[in-house]
Amino acid sequence: MPVTRPETTITRQMLAGFRKSVEARPECRVAMNACTNGNIKDLALNRQALNALDWEFSHEVPHGQITAQRQAGTCWLFAALNWLRKAPMKKLNLENFEFSQNYCIFWDKLEKANRFLEDMIEYRDRELDDRRVHALLNSPLPDGGEWHMLTALVRKYGLLPKAAMADTFHGGLTDVMNPLLFFKLREGAMRIRELHRKGKGEHELRKAKIEVLETLYRMLVVFLGEPPARFDFGYRDKKKRFHRAVGLTPHTFYEKYVGVELDRYVSLLSSPLPDTPFGRTFVIEHNKNDVEGPDGVFLNVPMETLHRIAVAVTQKGALLFGCDVLQSAHRPKGILDTELFDFEEFFGTTFEMDRATRMATFQMKHTHAMVFLGVDMVGGKAAKWKVENSWGPDVGQGGVFVMTDRWFLENVYGIIVHEKQIPRELRAKLSLPPIVLPTWHPLA
Repeated sequence: MPVTRPETTITRQMLAGFRKSVEARPECRVAMNACTNGNIKDLALNRQALNALDWEFSHEVPHGQITAQRQAGTCWLFAALNWLRKAPMKKLNLENFEFSQNYCIFWDKLEKANRFLEDMIEYRDRELDDRRVHALLNSPLPDGGEWHMLTALVRKYGLLPKAAMADTFHGGLTDVMNPLLFFKLREGAMRIRELHRKGKGEHELRKAKIEVLETLYRMLVVFLGEPPARFDFGYRDKKKRFHRAVGLTPHTFYEKYVGVELDRYVSLLSSPLPDTPFGRTFVIEHNKNDVEGPDGVFLNVPMETLHRIAVAVTQKGALLFGCDVLQSAHRPKGILDTELFDFEEFFGTTFEMDRATRMATFQMKHTHAMVFLGVDMVGGKAAKWKVENSWGPDVGQGGVFVMTDRWFLENVYGIIVHEKQIPRELRAKLSLPPIVLPTWHPLA
């Protein structure tokens, strides 16, 4: 039997003390009776905070039908395409428009597979328990992504309207598709390492890589359908006039109907961590889909600066942003508010950590991307924000969320803005060589 010290284990005396502390709090029994019979987020809902919110905004922009990413972690694609669709909607005078997310998911998966296998070739001499090898093998083909990855996809593959490559079952249920793709990639990684151990050179390793990619392509076709090389595009504008373009390619479609210069947009984040000083650029290693695509460089700025820019931009148009949507959020009601739940009263304790500590301890993570559709200005200050989500029309108000400004300041990570929308002194800092952060960093 292992020898333990009393001070290191949970003792009977300790448990007796815990029981007495519960018995001394009658409110704990009331909370237990309620919480064991219902959802804490409904029971602890702060009625005063709920009543203080309305759904009217002094500044807002129109939007298309709410999209639904379903059970896939592809919010970054949906949010970016929701933001980007404002261009063809305006250009073509449309009530609604939706890009093919399925098309982007297909190419994103294939590009990430190639990047993973290239990383395995690069790290072929390292042990499997090397921290970087371990991190890559643990998540070889993630659903998640960021703005620069969409830029890479558009540059290489263009875009399609949704009708040209419609949604598929597994495009919205990637937890079924991904494990099979992961298996082939990990199998391919071990094949590459085995060839290296046998003395084969990079030519042979890349030949093996291509064989894996060919299999992955075939699997993606089965799961998602094969992307079209050419397609026709028919639509009716707001005046009900019909239009059709024939024989478009994904690139000519983008050039003719979208035309946004994505390379002119930059990522601003606000991280108060000690190793991410303000006024510097950063990049997360291995955070790319296309190995030859743009790096995900972001400029770190104080929250007051990021907030000020966001307010100015959103008063004129839509704004793409990232946040931790798991904090103080009521999904069915579509509300994001730090005062929304009385958890402290329910449990008789406090939940207090500043932004830097929450980031450093992974209590706060970059979990979701959405689009600001408006901001409510009261007395010259932002009071709340109108948010377009991609969780379908059955949550919030038809898929639209409301966010208080206090929630913004606590839980928004960053925004994507045109370089001309940031002050000149900050623009100059974008040319600084980025500091590389490891793949396990809190901002990754």
